[in-house]
Amino acid sequence: MNRAMKTAGFGLLALTFALGAAGCQPKAAEDAAGPAAAAPPAAAAGATAGEAAAGSHEGTEEGAKAMLAEFVKPGADHAALSKALRPDKSDLEAIFEADLAAKADAVYGPAWDSGDLVVAPKPGQTEVKLSSATSEEIKSGTGAAADLPGGWKQVADKLKPGVRFYRFSFVEPGKDSGMAFDGLVHVNGHWRIAPKPWRVL
Repeated sequence: MNRAMKTAGFGLLALTFALGAAGCQPKAAEDAAGPAAAAPPAAAAGATAGEAAAGSHEGTEEGAKAMLAEFVKPGADHAALSKALRPDKSDLEAIFEADLAAKADAVYGPAWDSGDLVVAPKPGQTEVKLSSATSEEIKSGTGAAADLPGGWKQVADKLKPGVRFYRFSFVEPGKDSGMAFDGLVHVNGHWRIAPKPWRVL
């Protein structure tokens, strides 16, 4: 992938994350904390807490709910909690077949480095709703595959077998829709997020 393609892919991915219920809010919409390298001690402590949250909850639906509950707590550091969900190369290789894993690593990396990828609820969104489907269900269109964005069908043949993918929303009490995200997975003993992988292709 040449530099122009990487830039275009990153821009599209970041834009997709930044818009409405399609995904993550830009970091500027949060508390405007600086890059991790320049973060104050409190932010550094938050990053440690975020890493603990991503790695301490079981890889089950209940574990996912417990981990995501950290995001709706008062005063939650969304940037730090999101950073803890960043997949590394080995995580992506556990999620996707080799060609998509390599492309995802090249496109997601700059987006994470710039701080554009932040999972966060809007004010008043204090509840979490989620659904999930396995790689096999996404390929066959069975189970709860229809709850995931349609783009997942485009990469169905590039998903590693046996992986369960979660879609989740932060919602206001009594409501069914809100800020929606996808691509949450539990691999290599921790929670990671690989959103909208079809945008990588």
